[in-house]
Amino acid sequence: MPNARLGPAIPVLNVRHVEDALSYYVDRLGFKVDFRYEKHPRTYAGIKRDDVRLHMHWQPPESFENGQAGRLRFRVPVDNPDALYAEYKAMGVLEDGIELRDTEWGTREFEFQDPDSNELVFFRIL
Repeated sequence: MPNARLGPAIPVLNVRHVEDALSYYVDRLGFKVDFRYEKHPRTYAGIKRDDVRLHMHWQPPESFENGQAGRLRFRVPVDNPDALYAEYKAMGVLEDGIELRDTEWGTREFEFQDPDSNELVFFRIL
């Protein structure tokens, strides 16, 4: 039996408003809109930057209130975390206290939450 090769994963982010999420990821984080769900463009869309693709899926307010939405945490490999950190710092994306650091598990990384409480970790293995 031949082995199956897995491709890159595409996280689906739960968001309160697709338009607001697209604006944040495009205007502040440098992504581009990849697609919009034609039938209901306010409920589902995709973005990309380099080799990273993310999907945005609208969730009703009660999903955030009861903790079912806005809890995704994902790690994105980046070749130069220092440059990306500087880019996001200059754009005002990073709140005070968010630091770029070398970890005890052998990465250089920084992390923050998007407006819908999804956590993004950008890292490079040392």
